[in-house]
Amino acid sequence: MSADAKKSEPLHPEEAITSLLLIRHGHTEATEAGLLYTDPEAKLTSAKWLPKHNPHVLIANTAKRVQATADIISGASGMAPIICQGFDEWRVGEWEGRTYLDIKKNDPEIYEAWSKDPITNRPPGGESIEDLCDRIRDNLLSLIKTYEGQTVAFVTHAGIIRAILVNALGMSVHNFWRLSIPTGSVSRVDYSANFATVHFVSMRPDL
Repeated sequence: MSADAKKSEPLHPEEAITSLLLIRHGHTEATEAGLLYTDPEAKLTSAKWLPKHNPHVLIANTAKRVQATADIISGASGMAPIICQGFDEWRVGEWEGRTYLDIKKNDPEIYEAWSKDPITNRPPGGESIEDLCDRIRDNLLSLIKTYEGQTVAFVTHAGIIRAILVNALGMSVHNFWRLSIPTGSVSRVDYSANFATVHFVSMRPDL
């Protein structure tokens, strides 16, 4: 084989790359108050992001704060948001609309039992973080298959982004809470048939 042929030979076979731009919804008053919630009628106080990575498609889940953020991106990009099921936020059950401090103060025994292992223990009537990561992993496989080879702007929640990053990095789920995902931030993960590559986490384009 000639030297020129060796230079042109690819190191790895070409694969379709699916890029996920994971965008956490904009800031809400409920977020600021530290409330645990799945989807109250929470209005955005701010949400700024411009799609500089040329996404092919814009998707969002059913939460109002997520759709409001997607609408802002839609106005800047001209892409209509596609509603995607199965990516709702961590389901906290009876803790909906409460803060950790309130639960610790008024339900100390329940809070203490949960806090001994906040990854595998479930809030009353809710799901554990382990459950959440399993749910998102299964739904993510379907999402990647649907949009294979495309760049996807995906507006969602902090818990969903953490679960995706845990999966992409092959991390123990016990590292879940160590990932900081601020409102309005963008993280990028690329997927091929054989691997996932995390390019950046929690970038704030507006800062």
